[in-house]
Amino acid sequence: MNEIIDFLKKDKVLGKIIQKEGTITLRQSESYFLDLVETIIAQQISGKAANSIIKKFYELFKNKKPTPDLLLKKSEEELVSAGISKQKRGYLYSLAEKFKDKTITPDRFPEMADQEIIDELVQIKGIGKWSAQMFLMFTLRREDIFAPDDLGLRKALVINYDFEDLPKPKEAEKFAERWKPYRSYASLYLWKSVRTQEQKKLEKKADP
Repeated sequence: MNEIIDFLKKDKVLGKIIQKEGTITLRQSESYFLDLVETIIAQQISGKAANSIIKKFYELFKNKKPTPDLLLKKSEEELVSAGISKQKRGYLYSLAEKFKDKTITPDRFPEMADQEIIDELVQIKGIGKWSAQMFLMFTLRREDIFAPDDLGLRKALVINYDFEDLPKPKEAEKFAERWKPYRSYASLYLWKSVRTQEQKKLEKKADP
């Protein structure tokens, strides 16, 4: 990790963020199926609502351990009882089918290139490029992922660098090349800088 921090600190702006925020690390998970389930459930709803639905979803399964086979056996009514919308029910069934028929090959993920995994994952209904990139970063702990379509990252460039307007995705992607081969860690610090600024604004509003 020290090697990564030293590399990123060569960017003086990012170095100041790192100095302020301290060490941020990526977790690694082997729950590929469950991480994708949670990604689908959490789409376009608040974190609080997502956590509630995810909890109810797990309670549908013995020992709270859903598998592709078990999910496919669940009726729409059972998924409705957990608060899962019609569209997302379709996505979850699609996900389970792709794992079951080996369209998705998680056993091969460790040796597959980033783009190969993205190409595989986007075959699942409800999983787009951004979701696949987040999977690479937060589940597989790939160190060099940058999601140029992410609004938070583009906002971070405006906050911290000399961007007068929100950069277009291609512009953000080109700018991020300076952080190769550790763009995932750079992204973590950029997101953190946005959250810190938003927190300061809230504190300022609350201060009489």
